[in-house]
Amino acid sequence: MTHILRSLSGLQRLAALCGALVVVACATTAPKPTPPAPPAVSVPVAPPRFSSGNAKFDAFLEAARTKALAQGIRQTVFDSAVAGIAPAPSITASNANQPEFTRAVWSYLDGAVSARRVADGKIMLARYGDVLERIAGSSGVPKEILTAIWGIETDYGAGNGSFNLFTALATLAYDGPRMSFAEPEFFAALKIYQERQYPLSEMTASWAGAFGQTQFTPTTFLKYASDGDGDGQINLWRSVPDALASAANLLVQQGWKSGQPWGYEVQLPADFAYEDADTDSQRPMGEWRARGVKTVDGKALPASEDSAAVYLPAGARGPAFLVFPNFNVILKYNNAASYALAVGLLADRVAGGGMVKRAWPRDERSLSREERLRFQDSLARLGFDPGGADGVLGRRTRAALRAYQKSKSVVADGFATAALLAMLDKDVSTR
Repeated sequence: MTHILRSLSGLQRLAALCGALVVVACATTAPKPTPPAPPAVSVPVAPPRFSSGNAKFDAFLEAARTKALAQGIRQTVFDSAVAGIAPAPSITASNANQPEFTRAVWSYLDGAVSARRVADGKIMLARYGDVLERIAGSSGVPKEILTAIWGIETDYGAGNGSFNLFTALATLAYDGPRMSFAEPEFFAALKIYQERQYPLSEMTASWAGAFGQTQFTPTTFLKYASDGDGDGQINLWRSVPDALASAANLLVQQGWKSGQPWGYEVQLPADFAYEDADTDSQRPMGEWRARGVKTVDGKALPASEDSAAVYLPAGARGPAFLVFPNFNVILKYNNAASYALAVGLLADRVAGGGMVKRAWPRDERSLSREERLRFQDSLARLGFDPGGADGVLGRRTRAALRAYQKSKSVVADGFATAALLAMLDKDVSTR
């Protein structure tokens, strides 16, 4: 037994030795050559999602896509809405020259309240009489006011706008002075497209991104659009009842007072304090009566507990109007006093009323954009704050101008003229 154990131990030692020799042999064997690396494969780079040719515009669309998807807009909806759009230079140009703010008021009214538009308004008033009577009866907004808005906005549906809605809004939203206005309108338009599924070919708009026969912005549509024909759908492009009912609903929700006029032309006394003439300066009718304001025919103002403001669209040399709170409601539709005046005057003419009686100061020329900017800059330099220089002579600019006029002991009517600009230029140059 001992002999067998010893023999097995020797065999084990022999096996260990052989294993070691194999390991050494393997370690000293030459390594196999490394196979050559496979040729590099070119991975194609995905093309950019937007390629309008304008890097800033494309960056806006890329960021807007992310925001839209976060707001619940489907990817397919966004991509379909903006497919192939690019910034439109004509929109940028129109944005700088809105006629309500840049043309002389009498020139603007010549077009807005032309004899042809008055005649067409009377035709539409008769053609859609039943529709207008029904909407006026339920809303309290006169049918003539609704007809006038329709006429001024799109010439009674003849000119709804030819721009792609998303092109218009994206052009305004990616750059320029209306970015803060246009961006939320852009997203609202996407929501409308997703929910209403209008054909993109029908979603046309004005350069400012308003659409339909009564020109609603997308956010306004979402708030006030109404089904005027009772078909369960709302289409401001195709349905006249929808467009008119929506306009009426907007005015009602903004505070339209049933039975109250928008305003009318008046006579001012020779000693009238023109600095008190402003659409924001609402005063009791009794006060205007006491201060000698009369109807345009020279009669005493009607006794009323209403408040009104004196509005001088062309300064002391032009016609004067007494305007009521409904005038300011029309401003909610378009925040330009000349627009609200045009709506009121066209409504009166369509209803059979006459023309403005006092002559407009047509010898006054309109100021160019460069001159309007210089007007605001000069007022600011002289210490009269116009609220910034944007070329739009709005309320703050008029208030600053009145203060300047009072300092120069001239009629403080807040109406910008070439003569006043020359006076400003002289004062700035001699500081």
